[in-house]
Amino acid sequence: MNKKKCLGCGSVLQSDNASKDGFVKLSIYDKAEYCERCFKIMHYGEYSVLDKKIDADGIIRNINSDNISSVAFLVDALNINENTKKYINKFKNRKYILVTKKDVLPKSIKEKKLIEYIRNNVCDTENIMCISSVKNYNIDNFLKRIEKDNVRRLYIVGFTNSGKSTFINHILTSQLKKPVITTSSVPNTTASYIAIKLNSKLTIVDTPGFIDEKAIYNFVDYNKIIKYYPKKEIKVKTFQVKSGYSVVINDILRIENLSDKSNSLSFYMNDRLRYEKLNNKNSKLKYLNKMEIEVEEESDILINGLGFIRVTKPGKFEINIIDTKLVSVRKSMI
Repeated sequence: MNKKKCLGCGSVLQSDNASKDGFVKLSIYDKAEYCERCFKIMHYGEYSVLDKKIDADGIIRNINSDNISSVAFLVDALNINENTKKYINKFKNRKYILVTKKDVLPKSIKEKKLIEYIRNNVCDTENIMCISSVKNYNIDNFLKRIEKDNVRRLYIVGFTNSGKSTFINHILTSQLKKPVITTSSVPNTTASYIAIKLNSKLTIVDTPGFIDEKAIYNFVDYNKIIKYYPKKEIKVKTFQVKSGYSVVINDILRIENLSDKSNSLSFYMNDRLRYEKLNNKNSKLKYLNKMEIEVEEESDILINGLGFIRVTKPGKFEINIIDTKLVSVRKSMI
């Protein structure tokens, strides 16, 4: 007998253990389409995390061994880092890189420049597109592209919170099918592969989101994470920071200018966060983990999972942050 699976996360439905994946009360098992966890995410906004390790390398090996497969790798426009490059280049199949959340970046960041940056710094391919599930931008064009390329099975992959499930649900809605995937901003929402036959020629497969161990969702309460992610176009906060001054964001981050000269810091993050420019005599957040970084040219200081800080001049900075793993430096994207 085929076991019922949750349409939201792919877990096998079971009524034996409420702490295990796929739990649903026995009284509603026969008519249930979603596990209790997914139902609460969808209808009540109650978030919980699957206590399950994601075997990213195993997922990649399985997909690479599928000789009729192609891969759509979704990349969060705010969080393009070395891990993005590392994982994309592990796939041997035909790859389509879909840059999500372009709509939360300021309109001044042109699509052509963003694609060029990814091609030069992440993966040298012609198959790069910016999309928005919220604004239905370029998704129809992408579907036409894979139809032209005769794609038969398309795996949707990416890191947690890259927009995979929202993207799939948008495709289903556009094809007059019922959205089935659970969407949330926490790790491990999709527990298993979920294959959906879109039409007679194409099957799309949702996969468990890769967990970036250096992303903010590993260090912050999930209810806070939801508030940290921008939902609409960012209004960039820019500060001229002299030597002896810092910028503090909520209870997450403090960045102090250690150079003799002033520098311009532009924050490509949720503008609804609390930003404060303080004299260094103010000790706010100095109890957090400390690191020093030096940039030699125009650079982005990436705060993984939160966004990035554009630095316009060479400089030296002290950063106090909840965990130094969150911080990396890359060539400026803008």
